[in-house]
Amino acid sequence: MASAATTAPAAKRQRVAAHDESKDHWVLGVHTLMPYLQKAPQLYQKTILKDSDGKIPPYCVCMGDHRRVKALTKLFDEGSASILSNLMMENGANPGRVCVAVGTYKGTPIVAFEHQMGSSGAEILIREMISNTVMTNEFKLGATTFKADAKYLIRIGSAAGINCYQTADGKALKSPQIEAYDVIVASHQVGISCADYSALTGSLNALIRSKEETEKVGKMLSDMGYEMKKGWPVLPLDKSVMDLLKSNIETQLKERNQRFRSTEDVKLGSVYALGNVSKDSLYAETEEEAFTDLRAKLDVGCSEMEFGTISRCGAHKTLLGDKVKTGMAACVLGSIPGDSFAEIDKTVSGMVTDSALVGALETLHAIAEGHKQG
Repeated sequence: MASAATTAPAAKRQRVAAHDESKDHWVLGVHTLMPYLQKAPQLYQKTILKDSDGKIPPYCVCMGDHRRVKALTKLFDEGSASILSNLMMENGANPGRVCVAVGTYKGTPIVAFEHQMGSSGAEILIREMISNTVMTNEFKLGATTFKADAKYLIRIGSAAGINCYQTADGKALKSPQIEAYDVIVASHQVGISCADYSALTGSLNALIRSKEETEKVGKMLSDMGYEMKKGWPVLPLDKSVMDLLKSNIETQLKERNQRFRSTEDVKLGSVYALGNVSKDSLYAETEEEAFTDLRAKLDVGCSEMEFGTISRCGAHKTLLGDKVKTGMAACVLGSIPGDSFAEIDKTVSGMVTDSALVGALETLHAIAEGHKQG
């Protein structure tokens, strides 16, 4: 008779197989307010979610800071905004760990949420928010139904710009030179984080990685659409989303430059489509050469801490048959080499961020217009 110790692995394999055959293919925790809200129709019926059984729309803006989420709601159509975390608290319900808000922008249903700082936290929250139990591709808003071909997720955040020298004497920087108040719209994502590696392998040892594990990760990343370039996994991002986002942010920056800064020395920056690399440690920026090498070799123009995992989650879910298109606009607050923690004018950086937020909303609105029925 087999012992419990020998039967446990088989039982575990059966559970995994059963999960793989499930409709959602997506293991979830409960860290946001959404599962609690969906059980409280008396609350979600007060919001734009009332016609979609408490599920959120497939047009998302995510940010690391709850203050940005709340600021975004001021851009929503008048009377449409609901900060769901506040709604839950006001009614004695569980508000979850992060700020979530919904509303419409020019009639397009939007969800904005906080993904917090770092790849590990972002993975937990992104997985939950884009799951089919929480988000629907067919969102009903009154007499109109939005039938999306994918879930659209745009991160708005801050980053360090990355430059490199194009001459051996270190006097000339490669063009374009990234400076504070520029915006980088991600054209491709370079590398994966420790959180991504652990998620793909189940490994708990960041120091010792077997050849078998490494090959497994390489195969999985290839299946998700990554390409190996100069020893790095590189994920190309959706070009149509990138081009639209870049164009919309350029328009917003131009308008704000003309409106607010025409007589002052400091100008809002430019928008560039370049690669991004996400790091697990903010203070890895002290090792500048690692970053400047990526600018030279793979045209990486910025570094932050979350988008690598956000884009990997999107690519993984797409592989499982539920398409997710991700994008990012990162407002540059300093640059490498130099001072990536430079003192900045918060009024100027705030206008740059506002430009990116409106650009993201305009992008999602333009995409959603092609999905409207009824």
